[in-house]
Amino acid sequence: MKFYLEVSVRIQRVMRDMFPLQEQFSVDEGFYAMPYPSILFSDPVASARAFQDRIWDQFRIRCRIGLAPNKWLAKMANGRAKKIPGGVLWWRDDEIPAAIHGFSVFDMWGLKKRAQILHDEFRCVTIGDVSRVPVGRLRQRFGVWGDIIHDWSCGVDRSPINPDAYKAPHKGYSHRTTLPQDFFEREEIAVVILELLDEVCRRVRKAGQHGRRIGLSLTYAGFTGGFYRAKTFGSYEDESHVLYPVLLSLLDRHWNGSGVRAVGVALDDLRPTETLQLSLFEDAERIRDLTRTIDEIRERYGETAIIRASSLTKAGQIMDRSHKIGGHWE
Repeated sequence: MKFYLEVSVRIQRVMRDMFPLQEQFSVDEGFYAMPYPSILFSDPVASARAFQDRIWDQFRIRCRIGLAPNKWLAKMANGRAKKIPGGVLWWRDDEIPAAIHGFSVFDMWGLKKRAQILHDEFRCVTIGDVSRVPVGRLRQRFGVWGDIIHDWSCGVDRSPINPDAYKAPHKGYSHRTTLPQDFFEREEIAVVILELLDEVCRRVRKAGQHGRRIGLSLTYAGFTGGFYRAKTFGSYEDESHVLYPVLLSLLDRHWNGSGVRAVGVALDDLRPTETLQLSLFEDAERIRDLTRTIDEIRERYGETAIIRASSLTKAGQIMDRSHKIGGHWE
């Protein structure tokens, strides 16, 4: 995984060199834009193939490219490009929306569970069917997402390419882990929750922020079912000892006793940490200094340099996770 990430960074750099207006979308995806028609880019397909050739020459990796008038259509075209010899598909302006209206509603990228609702409640089988649903009905059912769904079904996407997308301030922090086997005991699940919470709080503090809404997600055995529940505080927090009891209360209230295979913790509704919330019942400054010292030690020597005793029990996952990147072995 470490090597995978290093290569990803280098490929994104190649993309940026060829197409300066570029946005990294994920570890192995990105958007780029070029003026067309223009002297530099008289043939978009030829430019795409030149990009493919550079990736192949430098990394021996094949890639596919979807070309279209906007980001959403490019993403859709990219999905179809894998079925095209050469892996490049260009949808021109005058081919939209005819190019997409025959696709299944479940092929609409970005909808997730909303596609099922469109199919079951609106009787939409194709993207063309979605485009014929009055936008007011979509807005009534999906809120602001109704306008987005209507635009996408008509081949419209107003989102710009943002070269600084990865530099934007986080709206929230989360950490999730898949367990090696199903956990059935509350005490074992609680250990994992605390480990994840410690990591989330450390990242929030490192960013100079604190949050007001804490959330817990559980995925049940077989990766079927589960829940996500959150609670909003009256104050902003970044300390595990304050947030942990709330997560346990969410666990006790919403867990149905099924085997648990994955656990996630999230902290959002963030704002910059500019003041220290004092307390009548504890030495807030001492706790803050202790927490920051632990953060510095872990930052310098690794997350296992200081761990809780509970992480040494059979339920602890931090020792195994410390050898992984993004959940994968290095």
